[in-house]
Amino acid sequence: MERILQALDAQWEELAPSPEGRRALIRWANDHDELVGLHDLHDVVGCRRDPQVADEVLTILARRSPMDEIAARTLFQMLLPGLVSLVGTVGCGDFEAQDEIVALAWERIRTYPTTRHGSVAANVVLDVRKRYLKLRHGEETTTLSTVAEPLADPADSPEEQVLGLLLVEEIAAAQRNGLMSEAVLETIMRTRLGGERLAEVAADQRVETHVLCQRRWRAERRLRSLPLAG
Repeated sequence: MERILQALDAQWEELAPSPEGRRALIRWANDHDELVGLHDLHDVVGCRRDPQVADEVLTILARRSPMDEIAARTLFQMLLPGLVSLVGTVGCGDFEAQDEIVALAWERIRTYPTTRHGSVAANVVLDVRKRYLKLRHGEETTTLSTVAEPLADPADSPEEQVLGLLLVEEIAAAQRNGLMSEAVLETIMRTRLGGERLAEVAADQRVETHVLCQRRWRAERRLRSLPLAG
């Protein structure tokens, strides 16, 4: 993934402050007050961390993307962290996963339905995940995801939250099939699905945050290669 990321970052660093990028932003701001006052495309991407405007900006870009390549490229840049996470969760052992997922994401963005409702970030990640699994396995198989090394207290983006929910569904199915204990499932459910911060859950359980983080990661990683019953 590093090679692709370097190429994408180089491309983005050239486009974001360019006159072409600024002209595109001016056009968008003429129609959308949410973009008024932004200086360049770097500022647009920065909106992903502002919960007050993130969804609105993503929706604006998604609706323009089929006809506006710069809007599509900006939306792609906003979703890139989630796509990197997707490569790690469904592309383990597939050396072509990064290329496939990038290509599928770009295709989805350029053909995004202008009337589609719901979270743009979630919709794109779920669509790309579904397409990738179908292409690679010929069907929508259900297997536990590969889990990357955890952060001590991650601030999840919308698409990363979707990946977390998918992982919880898979692990819950594993528990129903007798592959993990109720106690381990509870730890994962509280942080992945319940939205509780690791520090809060750790305090409740009287353990250090990093201990709880590693416990959750080990439980998920231990089950990552086990196939689930359909």
